[in-house]
Amino acid sequence: MKQLYLIFLFVRVLFSASESSDHAVCGNRPLVVDFRGSRVVGGKNSEPGNWPWMVSIQEHSEDGEYYWWRLVFGANQLSNKEINTQIQTIQEKFEHEKYYPELEQNDIALLRLNQPIVFDEYTQPACLPAEQAVLSKMADCYVAGWGAPDETSIKPSDILHGVPVNFIPVEGCNKPNWYNGAVGNYNLCAGYEQGTFDTCQGDSGGPLMCKRRKANFYTVVGITSWGSGCGQKQRPGVYTSTQYYLKWIFEHISDNTKPKSKNYKK
Repeated sequence: MKQLYLIFLFVRVLFSASESSDHAVCGNRPLVVDFRGSRVVGGKNSEPGNWPWMVSIQEHSEDGEYYWWRLVFGANQLSNKEINTQIQTIQEKFEHEKYYPELEQNDIALLRLNQPIVFDEYTQPACLPAEQAVLSKMADCYVAGWGAPDETSIKPSDILHGVPVNFIPVEGCNKPNWYNGAVGNYNLCAGYEQGTFDTCQGDSGGPLMCKRRKANFYTVVGITSWGSGCGQKQRPGVYTSTQYYLKWIFEHISDNTKPKSKNYKK
């Protein structure tokens, strides 16, 4: 598996300053009034604006010869050239210096864009968890992505899918008949013991998003990293913990441009 990248818009300074300050608060979803969703694998189609910090990283080519990455913001259905989408290229990438692909340790990287992003109803920055946040108290969790609908599928999904998941303690994920110690303290586990709903191939880099029951915004607590199959019993999704890497993330953001809004404290 290649090293994943954060394919959601989580810290606006990393991607350059926004040209609009009206939508600058993390976790804002202007088009969602009261989202409950369906109660990725087993997921249902998301409506435009449900998860406005989702970003699609695509390999693009010119005349079938020169290839480069492009990032599509504000998209829901990838085949539909929606007027609300923004396409950007990458100026710089920051790979974790201790990434170990054999064990998927430190499976995280950051991308800096060439141009500023305009925040609107379809494109918003996500919140990161505070260092002192107790993640186990966040009960309302979702994963989202354009990945394959199941492990037998060849093509990814054209429409963004989202599905609810439950936190599973790391010690539970590391039981002998589960992942047998392969899950690190820098990881989170989420899904269901019996399988069904899960992330799959093509979802890597997407967010694990949770909130407290009475909160009005979601926090990106994890990044889709790896798993055994898709939706299999006792094989939940394994995620890179953003809380564990807060210091590393902010070390790559200049001191004079750190955001001051909620959940960005070191």
